[in-house]
Amino acid sequence: MDIKNLFGAMNQVQEKMEGVKKQLDQLTVTKETGAGLVHVTVNGTKKLCAISIDEKLLNKTDRQMVQDLIIGAVNLALEEVDHKIQAVIQEHAAML
Repeated sequence: MDIKNLFGAMNQVQEKMEGVKKQLDQLTVTKETGAGLVHVTVNGTKKLCAISIDEKLLNKTDRQMVQDLIIGAVNLALEEVDHKIQAVIQEHAAML
C-alpha cells in the first residue's frame, strides 16, 4: 500500500469516527426505578442529563431509599447506553 492510499484510508476512518461521535452525542437513554418514581436520562457519552423524582417520593422521609432509587436508575441507564454504544460502533465498523 502506498502512502497516498494509506492517507486515504486514514481519512475514511477519521470520517467514520466523526460519524460515530455525532451519533453518540444524539443518543439518550432514560430508565426508571421504584415503579416509575425515579427517572434518569444519560447520553451516549455517559453524562447524566436529567433526573425526575415523583412528588409522592419527595413527600417521604426515607432519604436513603430515594438515593438508592436514583443510583439504581442511573446504573440501569448506563448499562443500556453501553449496549447502544457498542451497536453504533459495530455498525460503523462493518462499513469500513
